[in-house]
Amino acid sequence: MSPQTLERTAELIRERAAKAGLGGVKVTVEDRSQITVSGPAARQETLEALGQPAELAFRPVLSTAAEPGVEKCPDAVEGSPAEPLTACGEYQGTVSTYQLGPVAVAGTDVSEAEAAHDAERGSGWFVKLDFTAAGGAKFADITGQLSTQTSPQNQFAIVLDGVVVSAPQVNGPITGGKAEISGSFTKQEAQQLAAQVNTGALPVHLSVSSVTKVRVD
Repeated sequence: MSPQTLERTAELIRERAAKAGLGGVKVTVEDRSQITVSGPAARQETLEALGQPAELAFRPVLSTAAEPGVEKCPDAVEGSPAEPLTACGEYQGTVSTYQLGPVAVAGTDVSEAEAAHDAERGSGWFVKLDFTAAGGAKFADITGQLSTQTSPQNQFAIVLDGVVVSAPQVNGPITGGKAEISGSFTKQEAQQLAAQVNTGALPVHLSVSSVTKVRVD
């Protein structure tokens, strides 16, 4: 792996930390071979999430089936954007398997993502998406097509790293270049997801080699 790729990856992780509102996080490239992310021990899970790929895509739902007795989705399987995908999703304690069509709108068609909260609507924290002009046109087109179908083929799946995070039904074309991702997020989870979407996929896949907990008195 080139030093330039490592430095670019480290910079994206720094951007994610800043956009997620994480203070006291330090990201460095060590020995031109690894990236070290350090911060408060209480945020270990959040720090590890900064290195996740964050491949976002919108795919039409072809079919879906609940999985009784299954408590957690298995490890996600990555697929080609141009090919159908079998993916798993969890919603309100129910695990479902989704058969999905090829990617209709890619994460690169999103210009900005922002964590938001609406207590009056009762949906808690969610992520607002603004599409590019081209992305907005694609989104309006696919939602217009889906709205003419019967359930579950009137749904589109929001897929993050091979996992379905939301699969809302479509009642008509969604114009205006905006969308939302909801899924019973906490504030931290919504900010983290928005930061990942804003910075896009990392140039390389990272794995955690070790974790050192530092207590601050």
